[in-house]
Amino acid sequence: MITESELATLEQNSTRQLEISRKLALELQIAREQQTLSDQASSEAKLQINQLQKQLTELEAWSKKQEELQQKILKSLPPSAPGVLREIGAKIDIDHYVTGISYGVSRRIGSKYIGFRGEYDWQDKKTGVWVTYAY
Repeated sequence: MITESELATLEQNSTRQLEISRKLALELQIAREQQTLSDQASSEAKLQINQLQKQLTELEAWSKKQEELQQKILKSLPPSAPGVLREIGAKIDIDHYVTGISYGVSRRIGSKYIGFRGEYDWQDKKTGVWVTYAY
């Protein structure tokens, strides 16, 4: 037989244990919800990583194509103009074929050329000097 005071003590202990059990159940519920949220965040992060890796791969491929295109364009461009041009010429007369010779030097200034040319006509025995401008 249980006395009334022992019964009250048992009821109090039982009530405390039920309260502790409810609190533990609530904490377990909260922990499960947090784990679910954490799992969702982890899944979303993995998805974002995959998307970013795919974008990186696409960007690398695009960059490589752009680089190849640049190389093709650079190869197709004409070589840059030299700083100094030299010329040798022959004076031609229809009746007497070659009657003189000339030699000139031009220097590039910006995108234009300015130079001098000297010539000699051995048929007339005359020399000449020219200032030249090329554009």
